[in-house]
Amino acid sequence: MYKYPYMFSGFQINGMHLKNRIVMAPMGTFSENRNGSPNAKQIEYYRARARGGVGMVLLEGQYTTNKTDPWIDYVTIAGTDEQMQGWALLAEACHAEGAKICLQLSCGLGRNAFPFSDDQMVSASEVPSFYMPDKLCRALTIDEVHDIVEHYRIAARNAVRAEADAVEIHAHAGYMIDQFITPAWNKRTDEYGGSFENRMRLLTEIYHAIRGEVGPGYPVLIRLAAAHDFPEGRTIEETIEIVQYLEKLGIDAFDIDMGCYERKQWIVPSIYAGEACMVDYAAKIKEAVHVPVLSAGTFTPETAEQALADGKCDIVMFGRQLIADPDMPNKLLEGQEEDVRPCLYCNQICVGRLYENRVISCAINAQAVFEADYPIVKTASPKKVAVVGGGPGGMEAARVAALQGHQVTLYEKSGALGGQINAAEKPVFKRRLKKFNQWQQLQLEKAGVQVCLNHEINADSPELAEAERIIVALGAVPAVPPIPGIDGPGVVNVIDAHLNPSLVKGQNIVVCGGGASGCDCALELAMEGRSVTIIEMMDELAPGMIIDNRNPLMFRLEDYHVKGLTGTKISRIEGGAVYASGRDGAEIRIDADTVITAFGMKPLNAPANEIRDRYAPITTVVGDCGKVAQIGEAVREGFFAAWSIH
Repeated sequence: MYKYPYMFSGFQINGMHLKNRIVMAPMGTFSENRNGSPNAKQIEYYRARARGGVGMVLLEGQYTTNKTDPWIDYVTIAGTDEQMQGWALLAEACHAEGAKICLQLSCGLGRNAFPFSDDQMVSASEVPSFYMPDKLCRALTIDEVHDIVEHYRIAARNAVRAEADAVEIHAHAGYMIDQFITPAWNKRTDEYGGSFENRMRLLTEIYHAIRGEVGPGYPVLIRLAAAHDFPEGRTIEETIEIVQYLEKLGIDAFDIDMGCYERKQWIVPSIYAGEACMVDYAAKIKEAVHVPVLSAGTFTPETAEQALADGKCDIVMFGRQLIADPDMPNKLLEGQEEDVRPCLYCNQICVGRLYENRVISCAINAQAVFEADYPIVKTASPKKVAVVGGGPGGMEAARVAALQGHQVTLYEKSGALGGQINAAEKPVFKRRLKKFNQWQQLQLEKAGVQVCLNHEINADSPELAEAERIIVALGAVPAVPPIPGIDGPGVVNVIDAHLNPSLVKGQNIVVCGGGASGCDCALELAMEGRSVTIIEMMDELAPGMIIDNRNPLMFRLEDYHVKGLTGTKISRIEGGAVYASGRDGAEIRIDADTVITAFGMKPLNAPANEIRDRYAPITTVVGDCGKVAQIGEAVREGFFAAWSIH
C-alpha cells in the first residue's frame, strides 16, 4: 500500500500508540523565551513538524531545575506551574495536528555547558570543563543531588498535568546525568560514586520519582549513548550492562545515539559520517533488551525503512531533516518523495548559531523556526522578476518569487543550473548536495519558472530593462594568487578537478590550500587510493569550520593518511613539485604528479555592482557575488530577496 510500509506502521510504547514509526528527534533551538517558557515562534515550529506527519514530537531538552547548572540559571520557570502551562500549549499544538508529544527532561549540561558565563560549571566531580579545560567544575553536593531528584518528580507531575504523552530522561552525550553514570567524570567517594550501583543511584532515584508520579502505563524513555567513542569513555559492553539494568528497573524504551563531546563527531553527525550512521550501535542495544529502541543519525527515507525492516531499531528519528522539511512524512505517505527538501547535514545554521547563542534556523529552509514570520503568500500585485545566475541562491530566489505569484525568468550563462554545487557535489560524502541541486531544479519546473540557459546577462542587457525586480546571484570564481607556476602544466584548480577528474593524473597529489574545499578534495582523492598532501599557510587545516564538522573531517583525513603541512607558505610550482617554506623558513620540496589549487573563491562583484548601480531601486544582490560564504548564506539571501517582493 505504501512505499515505506515499516515507517508507516503503527507502534506501541507502554500505553502510548503512535500512528507511525517516525519521531522528530530532540534538538535545541534557543527559540524559547528568556525564562524558558515557549513563545509563539517555538510553538509554531513544533506545530509545523506535527502537521507534517510525524508520529511523535520529542521536544528539545526541558530543564527540570535551574539550581544546579549556572549556565541555565535564566530558566526561572523550571519546576513551576508556568512551565507546566507552556508544556500544555506545546502539547495541544501537537495533538491538534495528530502527533504525540514527549518531553525530554534535563537537569543541565554540567561540564558540557556553553561558555556563555564566567560562573564555575558544575558536575558529578571536580573535573575539567569541556570548553574551558583549564577550569575545574564544582562537584554537586548531596543536597543538590537530592534536589535534582525532587525536581524530576515535579516535572513528571507537571508533564501529566500538561497532557504530554511521554517523558524522556536526558542522559546522553556526557551531559549531567551521564557524568554521574560514567567513571571518567564521576570521581565521587560517597553513595553516588564508585560502584556500578552507586553511579547508577541518581538515575535510579530519578526513575522512581518519575514513575511514582506518572503511574505504570505512562511511557518513560531514556536517551543514552551506545558508547562514548574516546579511550576513557563508556564502551558498548558497559552500556549493555546499563540498559539491561534499566530495563529491569522499568524503562519503557531506549533512545540510542553515540558519542559525547570528547572526539566530538556524533552529537550532530556531519556529512563525513555517512548515512544511517548510528543505527548499527542501536542494533547492538536492541539485541540486549526486550523493549523498543529508537535510533537517530543521518537517516534517509530509504535507510530508515531498511533499518526497520532489518529489525535494527523499532522507531526511526529524524532531526535536521525535519528542520529542512517539516512535511517530509506526509510527502512520503502521499507519494511525493521527489518534493522532500533534502537536509545537507551542513550544520551551518542549525548548529552554528548555537555557538553564537542565537535562535537557530536552516541553511536551506529560511522559514525554519520562523514559520509565522515568513509565510509564502500569493501576491495581489504580480511583477516581472529577473534572476541573474542559476546557482543555489539564484534558484531559491526564483522558486520563492514564483510561489508568491510573480512572473519569474532565470538567466544562467552556462549550460547547466547549480553553479558551484556541480563541482562540490562530486565527492561521495557530499551526495546530499546533488540531491539538493536536483530538488531545486525540480521545484523551479513545478513553480513555472522560465529558465534561460547559455544566456549571459550584463547591465546593458535589454531583458533587465523589462524587469520590475532584479535579483543578481552571479556567484564567484576561483582565487588565483600570484604564485609562479600556478598556471603551468599539471596544475588544476579545485573546481576543474571535481568537474573533470581526468585532469588529476598520477598517484602523488598536492593540494595547495587547506580550507574546507581543499580538505574535501584531498579526502575524496585519498579515498580513491591516492597519496595526498595538503599545504596550508595557516596553523591548522580548515580553521573556519565548526568543531562538529572539523573534527570528523580531520579524523577521516587521518584515517586515509592524508599528510597536512600547516604553517607552510608556497613560493613556486615548477618541475612537478611544489616549493614552500615551513615555520623555520627553510625551503622544502613536495613532489607531485598533479597540483590542485584551492585558494578559495573571489566574488564576481564587478558585473553584479554594474547591474545594481544601473537599476538600484529594484535590484538585490545575493550570494557569493556580494560576499563569498557558504551555501546557507546564498540560499537564505535568495529566499529573503524574493520573499520581500510582496
